[in-house]
Amino acid sequence: MINKKKLKDYHFFLNPHAQILLEEYIKSQQNKMWATSIILSLTIIDNIVSDEKTLDHVDGLNLNKLQNSRDLSWLRFRRNKILHYEGPIEGFYKSLDSLKVIKSDVDRADKVLHEFLSKLFG
Repeated sequence: MINKKKLKDYHFFLNPHAQILLEEYIKSQQNKMWATSIILSLTIIDNIVSDEKTLDHVDGLNLNKLQNSRDLSWLRFRRNKILHYEGPIEGFYKSLDSLKVIKSDVDRADKVLHEFLSKLFG
């Protein structure tokens, strides 16, 4: 997992809404709330992307490239699978080992969030 202290280094660049979401994200990771972490990781990114002040820190073309990345598409798909559940199905994402699947996804979501922040504000 990514060092959570490092995520706090991005507070300066975030609007107050995104700052609170980032704090909630860190708490959800600490408390092993995996689905919440996945949902919040994309929510933070969407908040940053929709903030006009983001363009003060990054070129619009680079922001567009980040928004359309394969990792962000994957994260959006996974978040939507959680939020827009269509059941009944057995296990998480139809998996018999739900914890392993969601844990794997949260690790990747954490990496996507960290890389997004790093590329945008690093």
